[in-house]
Amino acid sequence: MEYKWLQSFIVAAQTCNFRTAAQQLHLSQPSITVHIQQLEEFLHVQLFKRERNRVQLTEAGKLFQIEAQQMVLQWEQSIERIRLVSKGIHEKVIIAMTPLMVETILPHVLYQFINDHPALEISILVEDSAKIEDLVHQHQAHIGISLLPTRYRHWHQELLIESPLELVIPLDAYDDETGAYIDYEELFQTYTLFTHHHPTIWNELLHNLRENYILTRQVSISQSYVVKRLIKDGLGMSFLPRMIVRKERMEGRFNIVPFEGFSLPNVPVYLFYKESTNVPNDLLELLLTRNYL
Repeated sequence: MEYKWLQSFIVAAQTCNFRTAAQQLHLSQPSITVHIQQLEEFLHVQLFKRERNRVQLTEAGKLFQIEAQQMVLQWEQSIERIRLVSKGIHEKVIIAMTPLMVETILPHVLYQFINDHPALEISILVEDSAKIEDLVHQHQAHIGISLLPTRYRHWHQELLIESPLELVIPLDAYDDETGAYIDYEELFQTYTLFTHHHPTIWNELLHNLRENYILTRQVSISQSYVVKRLIKDGLGMSFLPRMIVRKERMEGRFNIVPFEGFSLPNVPVYLFYKESTNVPNDLLELLLTRNYL
């Protein structure tokens, strides 16, 4: 059995179209047909039912599709391990994380860990939280760090951090050294409120804000790093997790004012991975015990 046979079969099984499979693999359609025929002869089983210009998987083909995907995954992982060993690296860990965590001290923590563990290679995939679970499920990442918990009950999951929200406003809006009275109503009517840069908290938060204040302008922005830049430029304000404004707070890039209108929700961040995944214990311990605030 050859690797190219499996590749052709997997793509053909996904598309049920040999022409489309050939285009995706940059091969000719006859090459796909030959690969499938050779695979069927090797297995002594029919994998596709051919009806005019259409093909469909047989029951045996549906079963072998799962097996073929596992074989290709194992093949690629074995090649990757050999490549790493040749470079003096004995293990590789892929971490898929939400863009929010890129703005915390986590990248610096991982950088230091890599320096202390030269035989371990760490790769980082930055993805929206809604996609991270699928990356782990499809073996494209070993660890997921997400704003959303996993739905798989048999996976290992830990609460990595629970960060308070803080009201962040432009520098010219309030001098926190004077202790002056904060008129929240005036703030919400003066500045644009940037919203929806977190997947779960904003519906309830906006409901509470509208119950208590008049919101003059709102702009939905999906990424918190954009929100921070706009606040620095004096274009609006927002509620941001404390863990991502640590550096700006020390550098005095904008004002963080106490908010006493109502209780603000915390922002949870989850770390999860499959039970079958071999994750280095010292890496897990570092991630789970670090203070990100």
